[in-house]
Amino acid sequence: MSRRKRIARIAAAIPFVEELAEYTKECHKGASMHIDREAFEGLWYALPISRTRDAKALEESNYAVIERDLTERFPETVEAHSFGHWGYGWYERLYVRRDDAAALLAAQQWVDALASYGIADEEHYSETEYEHNHPSERECYSNDPDCGCEVKSHECSEMLSAAVESGEVASADEAWWCDFCNEWRDLDDSERARLVAWEYRKNCRAMEGAGQLALEVA
Repeated sequence: MSRRKRIARIAAAIPFVEELAEYTKECHKGASMHIDREAFEGLWYALPISRTRDAKALEESNYAVIERDLTERFPETVEAHSFGHWGYGWYERLYVRRDDAAALLAAQQWVDALASYGIADEEHYSETEYEHNHPSERECYSNDPDCGCEVKSHECSEMLSAAVESGEVASADEAWWCDFCNEWRDLDDSERARLVAWEYRKNCRAMEGAGQLALEVA
């Protein structure tokens, strides 16, 4: 009884709670909730802070930043729960206990901040966006022409030189594969001439290392 009274007092004192109550009723449509939904929603408010299986960088970043902040400050009364969903596979959402006024006010601050600006943490978002655009060191899906990643900034001539030194390409080849361009590149006459020169120097170093180029001094 005391918890219900406290929940009622908080709801009366914090108008934001009414918004959460309505949101909680609607936000689980299409979800697979293998729990007692009535009991769960009777104790927890759903927050409009979530991420889905196909979340973009901004959604991922905002969720991660706010989830870390609220669960660290209110470990007993803010929780993250995941549910399956017929439309987008699954989603994860933050929930705050109805009887914790401080946690509810902190959640309201985050909701208001996102409504005002949309980004919880600029630095975290930038890092998350970079990770989304670069799932590996050989991939870049950024639309930024000034992206400084190695895929965008590499020099094919340097890659060709490395391929020659490692023995992956030779002057007799018609083309070579650039890992960063992710495509076959035909060897033109100038590149083939450079390949011949590189191979010659490489062979000379090998012979010198074996002592075959050393001259006897009379």
